[in-house]
Amino acid sequence: MSVGEKSVVFLLGAGCSYDASVPISKDMIVKLEKLLSTSYKDDLYPLYKYVRYTMEYGSKLSEQNQDFNIESLLVTLHALAEHKKTHLYPFVNGYTNDLIELAGPQFKNIKSLINLIQKELPGWVTLTTYRNASYYKNFETFQKSLNFALRIFSLNYDLCLENNVDCKVETGFSDDHPWDGNRFMRAEDDEETAIYLYKLHGSINWERSNDQLRISQQQGITPDVIFGTDIKMQAIDPYLFYLYEFRKYVLAAEIIITIGYSFNDTHINDLIRQAMEYNKEKKLISVSPVTDVSDEMNRINCRLELHENNDRIIIENKKAKDFLDNTLSVEYIGNKLPEPDLPF
Repeated sequence: MSVGEKSVVFLLGAGCSYDASVPISKDMIVKLEKLLSTSYKDDLYPLYKYVRYTMEYGSKLSEQNQDFNIESLLVTLHALAEHKKTHLYPFVNGYTNDLIELAGPQFKNIKSLINLIQKELPGWVTLTTYRNASYYKNFETFQKSLNFALRIFSLNYDLCLENNVDCKVETGFSDDHPWDGNRFMRAEDDEETAIYLYKLHGSINWERSNDQLRISQQQGITPDVIFGTDIKMQAIDPYLFYLYEFRKYVLAAEIIITIGYSFNDTHINDLIRQAMEYNKEKKLISVSPVTDVSDEMNRINCRLELHENNDRIIIENKKAKDFLDNTLSVEYIGNKLPEPDLPF
């Protein structure tokens, strides 16, 4: 089958950078616990343990089996920190004595814990060398075998792709100019653009100042990222623009390829489910090492709420590096495309 511009769209999750030694969420939890238990053992560490154990108890109580990770932790911490601003606040009688004691006056310890995690984030995902992420260059190799640019959406904050390709990557930034969504539109007529990169949750080298978003080469900045906050609540660009673009391109694509994506982001799952239901021939390829392919297929079906015996979901039981180095090709994509309807 011929691979066209609307044939495939990519979604990268944390697992895509794991082979490059960028920690995934559960590894960040380990780093956080080590930091808290050594440097904040008298205040923030007891609060962290209380919040974690309460979240895990609530998950078991509701039989939801939700993963505890750095994102779910921050979602909970943000909700606690902003509790007086919610519509439900007048209906809440009070919080447990343990939480009130551990959170401190005006829940200042909760805010301190949020700030600590956000401060540590850039260090967790910044690599001293991007040599181990060289397999990202295979996106460039794949694109060169096509006659159109790739659409790559990433949930990661790292710079693994940008630092491993030599082709032109459109990110919405140019030199010292602020982010401009119009660059994605103008670039559609630019034959030199090889990859359109949409970083759905932000990047460690983005800095927002005076309502303008710019690329920064400075160390120690506060990066503009969505971390532990529902993206649906971020009604600002580039996040709103990127979410619209993701919806547009997954609807149009014949194949959606996720690499290292956990299917834990509800807003992303909603758009993938909508796209799968819109086109009953659309295929979803999930690249991730798993212990049981059948169980993984059932898990993805459940997370996407498709609730069907879906043979359109393909599990590539491989690490990202293996898939990009040895599997991704025009022939591979062509063999996965749906057969065209034959004329009578």
